[in-house]
Amino acid sequence: MPDRRRIERLCVLAALVILAPTVLAQDYPSRPIRLIVTTPPGGLVDLLGRMLALPLGERLGQPVVVENRSGGTTHIGVETVVRAPADGYVLLVGTSEMTMLPALKKKYPYDPLKDMTPVALVANSWTVFAVNPKVPVNTLPELIAYAKAHPGTIRYGTNGIGSSLHIVVEMLRMKADIDLVHVPYKGGAQAAVDAVSGQIEMASLGIASSVPRRSQLRLLAQTGPTRHPLLADVPTTAELGIPEVTMNTWFGVMGPANMPVAIVTRLAQAIEPGTRDPAFKEKLFGIGCDVSWMPPAGFASYIGEEIRKWARIVPAVGIAPED
Repeated sequence: MPDRRRIERLCVLAALVILAPTVLAQDYPSRPIRLIVTTPPGGLVDLLGRMLALPLGERLGQPVVVENRSGGTTHIGVETVVRAPADGYVLLVGTSEMTMLPALKKKYPYDPLKDMTPVALVANSWTVFAVNPKVPVNTLPELIAYAKAHPGTIRYGTNGIGSSLHIVVEMLRMKADIDLVHVPYKGGAQAAVDAVSGQIEMASLGIASSVPRRSQLRLLAQTGPTRHPLLADVPTTAELGIPEVTMNTWFGVMGPANMPVAIVTRLAQAIEPGTRDPAFKEKLFGIGCDVSWMPPAGFASYIGEEIRKWARIVPAVGIAPED
């Protein structure tokens, strides 16, 4: 017969393994949490992360410290989180570009679903097509007509190859069958500056970058489902007859793979009240974003849909995957 005491010990160990995540969640958090941002200080993702950090820390009872890990088209920041223990003390401000990169890189090392844990979708924003006032067009249809008549003369700037701001113009280029020349920058701010100065004719910008320059640039269209109130006089691409040219840039909180369900739930419950706070909504609105709450399960499904969508779109617009 098996040793009774040995069986009892094994039963106790099994119970401890089963109860460990619950016990861990009850004590969570017991120290500061690192919130990784994949861009330098001052950018949209950084600002959003800092807006999240303070109220989230207050609800959790521990500081949430924003840590900028930029570079490698989000690779450095994502890797920091992927390699971290799955205990909820290292989190990421994830963006929609994470779902584009698998289609843009032949050997992209991370799967946003397999290698990470979705916690909550928090906000979204969209893109604006803007031109230097010296370009003789006032509307997006006029830009398309001008580009057809003058192929290769419209240079457009974005915040980099494979970014959402790049892909959406390539969607426009493919749909309208026009010849546009991409000029990638290290950040959208420099693209806007060069569009204002006339170094390039066009820029693909986020709403936050567009609003303060609306007196210096001609804003032709925005790519969201409706007109953003900050740009109520700028039509959407859907209104202009090209609904296929759309770009919704999302922002959410993610963690390492296999985070305990109890901790994910704890985090989501701490994040959700902030998305209903009028002050938080107003701050987001000020940087060109809108609240877009989604809990863990819904966020995971949404990420899966986005991965499949970009796997179709990126090859269709002619962007070849990089090594």
